[in-house]
Amino acid sequence: MILVLETSTRRASLAVHDRASGLVVDGAEFTTDRAHNAAIFAPLQRLVEAHRERLVGLVVGLGPGSYGGVRVGLAVANGLSVAMGLPVAGGNSLEAWETDGDSYLVVGDARRGSFFVALVRDRLLQGEPELVDETAIADYLSPFLAEGLAVHSSDAKVVEAIPGAKLSFPSAARLAGRFQNADFAALSTTPLEPIYLRAPYITTPKARG
Repeated sequence: MILVLETSTRRASLAVHDRASGLVVDGAEFTTDRAHNAAIFAPLQRLVEAHRERLVGLVVGLGPGSYGGVRVGLAVANGLSVAMGLPVAGGNSLEAWETDGDSYLVVGDARRGSFFVALVRDRLLQGEPELVDETAIADYLSPFLAEGLAVHSSDAKVVEAIPGAKLSFPSAARLAGRFQNADFAALSTTPLEPIYLRAPYITTPKARG
């Protein structure tokens, strides 16, 4: 079994996935408006205590998404890996969206007057997410909508701005399926790095008079 953490958006989820049956046998979900560091530990403790003897690996969603949310997931996954002696692997959260189909668009607020648009086909991200100016988003999406692809977003403001967009989130259960037959011994040698749309924006403090 593997324990999966997906914390890249305000709706976070945990899942215990049985690779023998291909089914999620346990899990938890919670929503916070800030970082998940306060809410994650109670459900996580329950899942670890219930399944620790059968766990063979850990998976964590790497984003892109909330900076704080992704960092919490990474910190918890790395801590569990050390404490439990289990290999840990990371997956792209865009490929784990909770959708009816396996091909779709994810649109998010990239700030500074722009959206990011990610194209996923058959649960595989196609290229890199594109940054699109908010004034050009309708024209950019038009050919994808004509193709019949659904638009999903975890941001209510984006859903309001784009007709037909659906409010939805990535899920640990979906992410688990990406690792059904994964070689954790090989994957765990790759350092876990968060996926950002652009480098974190940091301002330097003003010099004092």
